[in-house]
Amino acid sequence: MKALKQFFWFLMFLVMLAAAAAGGYAVYLEREDREEIEKLRKEVASFDPRFDKFRTAVGDLSKGFTSLVRDEVDLTRPGWQPIDKGFYLIDVAITPADKDKDKDKAVRVRGKIINVTSVIHESAVFKLTVDKSTATINIARAAPAAAMPFEVTLTGVAPAAAQKAVIQLESSTISFASTTGKSPGSKEAFDPDKILRGAGN
Repeated sequence: MKALKQFFWFLMFLVMLAAAAAGGYAVYLEREDREEIEKLRKEVASFDPRFDKFRTAVGDLSKGFTSLVRDEVDLTRPGWQPIDKGFYLIDVAITPADKDKDKDKAVRVRGKIINVTSVIHESAVFKLTVDKSTATINIARAAPAAAMPFEVTLTGVAPAAAQKAVIQLESSTISFASTTGKSPGSKEAFDPDKILRGAGN
């Protein structure tokens, strides 16, 4: 009988030892899980800044590709500059907006657009873009060799930042200039000085 009791207590000891070992292993696994969760939390926390840097880098790269695909004009240079689809920009100038507006965050852009093709554009709509700010230039009729003045205001752009811009023809109705008395092969050569003299009249 005594041997049976000793065997019983030995089994109980083994059971308790196994339970303690299982509990210790569970605590170990929980600690491992907590460490893994903390590691993942730190990685997720560090992901946002890296994502912002990546997004900024992609944005800069996108701007670079955009400048390659679309011709940029220099708003500080008044000379002849090609813009889009046979049009040129001349006499461009930028000034702060009126005193009744926030002149530190708005600029006025003046200039002339010249059609150097033989196509007449009616109801021409141009888009002038500086960074993320856009203004619309509306020209009722853009005849060949005619200089059309325009003036637009860009908001959200400081005068110091308004140096480069993209001007694109968004839409227009076109027709070809009359060639009465002339064959298509006898079209006059493109003469910028002649256009400027005509624009000044």
